[in-house]
Amino acid sequence: MPEYYTPDQAWPLVMALHGGSGNGRAFLWSWLRDARSRGAILVTPTATGSTWALMGDDDDTPNLARILDQLRSRWNIDPERLLLTGMSDGGTFCYVTGLERGSPFTHLAPIAAAFHPLMAETADAERLRGLPVHLVHGRLDWMFPVQMARQTRAALAAAGADVTYREIDDLSHCYPREVNAAILDWLDSPRRVSAPAAAGA
Repeated sequence: MPEYYTPDQAWPLVMALHGGSGNGRAFLWSWLRDARSRGAILVTPTATGSTWALMGDDDDTPNLARILDQLRSRWNIDPERLLLTGMSDGGTFCYVTGLERGSPFTHLAPIAAAFHPLMAETADAERLRGLPVHLVHGRLDWMFPVQMARQTRAALAAAGADVTYREIDDLSHCYPREVNAAILDWLDSPRRVSAPAAAGA
């Protein structure tokens, strides 16, 4: 919590998901300085298993919802600025849970994440339409080649998402803390609303 928190205003929330084999306690440091300086509530949960539920039973989505409900019951959180972000497996899980119809998160920011085009094809069309998604990927990523991120940008944009894309020339598969300020600027910017589809379209 920002030490200057007061309940008379609504505060943005950043929920940041660690990479595979990581934990929330360590990943906290990737975001703490920027969240505190910019007045964002920060939570960095730990996956219920060895990594996020990318296959099989999903115990992580209800756990994140429980954490969010607890935070909302105690603090004045802005319902229009609920950011889900994450690195590597955490970024991929942003897609898995964040593209669900009932997801409470208003913005997604996957970092160095994997993505399969079927995610966009099977996601709820209404959820995707106008959804702000901020993609960050390193051109030198050895785990998830940058071509995957470029294809992700195209697939999400084609599905109607409001995609911001940043490719970092000298970044490999690691977390670029320097992007946090830009992501928070993006979170604070007015949300564009997509025009409704024409009748019969």
